[in-house]
Amino acid sequence: MEAEVNLPRSEVGRAARAGVLLVLAGGVTGVLNLLFNVVVARGGGVGAYGAIGPLLMLGTVAGLLATGLQYGVARVAALNPQPAPALLRMAFRAVLPWVAPTLILALLARPIAGFLRLSSPLPVLIVTLLAAVSVTGAAVAGLLIGLRRFRVIAGLGVGFAVLRLGLGFFVGHGEAAVDGSILASVAPVLGSLVLGLAILLYSRRPSGLADVAVRLSKPDGIQRTGFVGALIAGGLWTIWGVPLLFARHALNSVGAGDFAASQLLAGGIIWVTAPLVTAFYPTIVRHRHRSPILIGALGTLGVALVGLLILTAVGPLLIEKLYGGHFSGSRGLLLMLAISATATATATFACWAALARRRAMRLTLALLGLALLLELGWDGLVGHTGTVLAAGPVLALTLSGGVVAAVALISRRRVQISAPEVAEASAVGILSSSARSEQ
Repeated sequence: MEAEVNLPRSEVGRAARAGVLLVLAGGVTGVLNLLFNVVVARGGGVGAYGAIGPLLMLGTVAGLLATGLQYGVARVAALNPQPAPALLRMAFRAVLPWVAPTLILALLARPIAGFLRLSSPLPVLIVTLLAAVSVTGAAVAGLLIGLRRFRVIAGLGVGFAVLRLGLGFFVGHGEAAVDGSILASVAPVLGSLVLGLAILLYSRRPSGLADVAVRLSKPDGIQRTGFVGALIAGGLWTIWGVPLLFARHALNSVGAGDFAASQLLAGGIIWVTAPLVTAFYPTIVRHRHRSPILIGALGTLGVALVGLLILTAVGPLLIEKLYGGHFSGSRGLLLMLAISATATATATFACWAALARRRAMRLTLALLGLALLLELGWDGLVGHTGTVLAAGPVLALTLSGGVVAAVALISRRRVQISAPEVAEASAVGILSSSARSEQ
């Protein structure tokens, strides 16, 4: 409690400045990654991109689930200032249980290749390498976050995207477009991993890490935090992605394509605001104070609303210019998707802040589970148009948030009401014991 009350202003200010830096870097990275998709789509053609998309999705899911491991490592690094070699040994021990499942993907390479109608299992094996490198890179990124090396994180992110785009121009076209596009994604991740390791090992630890009291944490808590974090990341990603599946089922091919293009642009709001979690996470872990949570949440909402206005204004033109005249972006559809993306971004910050404090985790997971059920029910029963499907995430998250908040409030009031009764019973018990002892 003392650490909560005495949170230095410099801590919040440092997190806010890091948030600005990482949001700007995230915006640049998002644009470069979008251009990479456009380059490989135009260079490989529609047929090749139809195979590249699902393969890149497999690698994305692996990296997304490893976000839990990343923040588990970041938690230990933030609470246990130690020399880099000791932290690295701890982080790589935590990586092993997460890398092992990628072997399953390698064993299933041939069946997956057959399902995706690929001529060979080589692209799936390359994706397996991408998944393993992404998981290992998540541990290194977690150390950088916990040690608050935010300039390094921003530089590696932008550098990764630049290198990936450059490789896309060279290898993301022609007959080898599928293999080349996946390799263009593996090489920068591997390079960022090696460079991050070198920076951790051969640079001094930044000052200011030991200027406040910290709570010691045991490294064996990484796996628990990683598992819960994987559930959070997977749940939020599924809530955002489910409407795309129903769009493919309920809409015609043209409508489904327009929905996919519009959702990709709207998803930029989520990716641009995500770095705010990275910026505020160490401060929330170290102090468990409410002020950085409030500032980070307001920052997330503010950046998301700016993205909403920009997307609604120029989104239709971007879709036409990037994807071609046979795609059309409805302004109403983009607006609804942007509102849902704003709700998802805000929920993302709230869920990770709860994990950082290790409070209300059951309520957080209950919120995500209920939201997913509501999303499935909404899309399945009434999701017959693109705009209705786009409204699914914001409705599901808002309704589930209200239900979970009401349950938490009722439970707290019951505890407050029963507290006097418990105190009275305890007093009666003490008096009875005293009377018996006097007799």
